[in-house]
Amino acid sequence: MPNLLSRGLFNLFFGSRRKPFAALPGPQPGVLGTAGDFLGPQPWDVCARYGREYGGVTLIWMGPSPGVVLNDPALIAEVLESPRRMEFEKGNISEQVRPTVTGDTVFIAKLSEDWAEKRRLEPMEQPWSPEWLAAQVQPMQTAIAESVEALLAEPSLDYTAALRRLTFDAFAVAAVGEKLPSSVFEDFLLLAKGADARIQAKLPLKFVSLPKGFAEAKTRFYGHFADRVRAARKSPKPHAVDLLSWSLRETPGIEDQVLAHLLGGVFYGGVFSSSTTLVGAFHQLQKYPDAEAQLATEAATLAEGALTFEKLSGAQWIEAVAYESLRLLPAVRVFTRTPSADAQLAGVMLPAGSMIMISNQHLHRDPAHWTDPEGFHPARWLDGGVARDPLGSGHFFPFGRGPRACVGGAFAMVFLQTALATIGARVKAHVDSTEPFEEGFFFGVVLPKGVTGRFIARHPQAARGTPAVHTA
Repeated sequence: MPNLLSRGLFNLFFGSRRKPFAALPGPQPGVLGTAGDFLGPQPWDVCARYGREYGGVTLIWMGPSPGVVLNDPALIAEVLESPRRMEFEKGNISEQVRPTVTGDTVFIAKLSEDWAEKRRLEPMEQPWSPEWLAAQVQPMQTAIAESVEALLAEPSLDYTAALRRLTFDAFAVAAVGEKLPSSVFEDFLLLAKGADARIQAKLPLKFVSLPKGFAEAKTRFYGHFADRVRAARKSPKPHAVDLLSWSLRETPGIEDQVLAHLLGGVFYGGVFSSSTTLVGAFHQLQKYPDAEAQLATEAATLAEGALTFEKLSGAQWIEAVAYESLRLLPAVRVFTRTPSADAQLAGVMLPAGSMIMISNQHLHRDPAHWTDPEGFHPARWLDGGVARDPLGSGHFFPFGRGPRACVGGAFAMVFLQTALATIGARVKAHVDSTEPFEEGFFFGVVLPKGVTGRFIARHPQAARGTPAVHTA
């Protein structure tokens, strides 16, 4: 809490601004407002603490500018789902990631016509998307199994790095039908580092330098997909099931550059968040061996014959592990919005441009809603649990809520379940420590730090005999 002098200075200069917000609870502002609360801890921890201490809405001050932190499901729905959602933009994140992504993706789309048009072009939002999604289970299983075999040879793993590359390779197979060269992965990471520097900057964005070689990496990264689009048009594969081939068959009029940008955006939309979720899942499974044993048993059953979307859809325990991992350790924990004009919310008038912070951490662990919320209990999702708390509901929204929730949420779920089934059937993912791991922040996503261990084969031939996935 700011000291008496700091609070006095704030009241001296900005006290009159506090009067319209007197009805809202919140910490006492100092000379920096309440921004100092966010200088040390992670923002999701601060938002969760506010939820415990102040309830569903907390008044904050970013310097002299008021804002709110929302932990009330009804208010969150008002901002993200109701017709009023059109009054609230995505906040500064669009400008922060703009150099890394492209103007053809929904990442930086403004509301109204711009967002609607970009959403209309998004491959994962097409009428044929569910059919494409169902066809990805076997190709991704093959890619993941190949990655597992390679990781088995490593005496020790940094799970964040290892599962990030595994996820990237599986996404590549789903997007373009094969793994991509390491140089493309390296360019992908460099572009992400550029966006992350802007996301975490304490200075105005115009003073934040991009990494050396950023422009060249961006040209190469999106150029790689442009080359693939042109090659696919020249030599189409009528039976290929990757997103590139499917898009060209179903939407032949799409511009090459637009499709290339959308394919590149697939990786920024989910590689970091999905791999983070896997790290959290295996960390918790090490801590809860009974849950891990059930996963291994179900995964072994699925490994008898080809893994299909239908078989995966019936794997209730694997689905429950994925859901519980997303509840307890969601990869994306803070969503921001700003009113584009003065807007009434929570009984007060928020000025245009005010900060609205929404975090799922408190609601995902709310003891008034969840039994033993700090424990990892996949069984809570069985026997109607998924129906009680569906994705995007008041106390469970790892992908966000409403129409602007993550467009790749369904794909992420299929990937997570495919990965858990494939890895669980072949290896025991041993984690060296079940103590809570340090959480960093990268590209808007939680970054697990120091989670190490190794893959231990369940059977001597556990990771062998899988078809090869070509690496370009």
